[in-house]
Amino acid sequence: MQSIDNKMVDEYVNNVCGLVKNKKVHENIKEELLGHIYEIVEEYIERGKSEEEAINQALLQMGSFDVIGSSLNKVHKAAPDWILLGMTSVFILFSIFILGFMGVNASSSGNYVDEISKKYIIRNGFYLIIGIAVVMGISKIDYRSLKKYSKHIYIGSIIISIIGLSISPFVNGVRGWISLGVMSFNVLHITPILLILSLAGIYENYDWSSLKNILIGFALGFGPGLIFLVAPSLPSLVIYTMAVTNLMIISGIKLRYIVISLGSLGIAFITFIVGSEYNVARMTAFLTPFRNPDGVGFIYKQIATLKNSAGLFGQGGNYALDVLPLANSDYILTYIIYTFGWIVGIILIALVLAFIIRIGFIGVNTKDKYGKLIVSGLCSLFATQFLLNILMNLNLAPAFAISLPFISYGGTALIINIFSIGIITNVYKWRNTPYITA
Repeated sequence: MQSIDNKMVDEYVNNVCGLVKNKKVHENIKEELLGHIYEIVEEYIERGKSEEEAINQALLQMGSFDVIGSSLNKVHKAAPDWILLGMTSVFILFSIFILGFMGVNASSSGNYVDEISKKYIIRNGFYLIIGIAVVMGISKIDYRSLKKYSKHIYIGSIIISIIGLSISPFVNGVRGWISLGVMSFNVLHITPILLILSLAGIYENYDWSSLKNILIGFALGFGPGLIFLVAPSLPSLVIYTMAVTNLMIISGIKLRYIVISLGSLGIAFITFIVGSEYNVARMTAFLTPFRNPDGVGFIYKQIATLKNSAGLFGQGGNYALDVLPLANSDYILTYIIYTFGWIVGIILIALVLAFIIRIGFIGVNTKDKYGKLIVSGLCSLFATQFLLNILMNLNLAPAFAISLPFISYGGTALIINIFSIGIITNVYKWRNTPYITA
């Protein structure tokens, strides 16, 4: 028999599917169940049973439909990763608390920064609402529907970056800021995410076997780095380069080509640094923070002084907000350690590590290569940014203009980071669901 035309079998299969809420997998489940039932029926018929008897025995052997249905519903449940969303929420709520504490501390000192801190909290709250709306919107779509637009997203991100850099003025030595009414955003925060989404689709089935394709692949991946050089934004360049390198490795390029390319980029970077005495002094000042305390070593001296006097439980409200510039953004970890102590700082760093591991876990357990590339690329973006900021705040790396994701103040960055988490949880949500284009 090639098929089973039996009302009891149809009823059994429909009852199982009725307990599986994810309707996108119903056809797959039906096909799999009918295949199992068919094999069992064939076995009983070979033993001399009639077709009706064989079907009855097969359904008994399959087990209760409610048990099977409940089990399959858990396997194919299309739900976001609540663990990752919970970690993200903890970071954001902690950020709001920190900014509020800064305001209270400033107010108790009669410092005008109190009003600034209030503004930060209000604006971050506004951007948080936008971010939540974005995540809710993303949850309604299947990330795999974006793959066919990979080339369009790539071209669009390049155009947006060029326009943004062309029309925007320098702000703190970096271009890319665009104002739209009460909102302002930096294209340098948006571009890496869009490029990762597009390159994931381009690299999914990319052929790295020929030299021509390797050169084209490198141009597509590393070429946009020129955008960050023009800005100029060295941190964005480093973060983006690490993410693209990870995408290339996962997509199947041979490791020797990556070593050669990164080696060449590293030599060019070192040559650039060594070519200027000021750059050398700036990049190495963190090694001797007290050598030039009023010059390039000022930031490093302040960080060293604050973290050395923090203690296990911190100094509470004794922090003066004008001691360290950008305490609410780039150096917020130093502020946290000094104010609340090394215990809180270490817990925060441990949570960051768990956050990165969780994203990596999602990437490793995603079978769809497109989804795996997206999650791995975004994981690299987060991991590099977190690592650079933490090392910088511990005087273990040169000072960069780089914030701590979700914790530091920053409207554009907050929305983009929440958007990235939305994409990652979307991959997690559909990881066990076949993609239906119809």
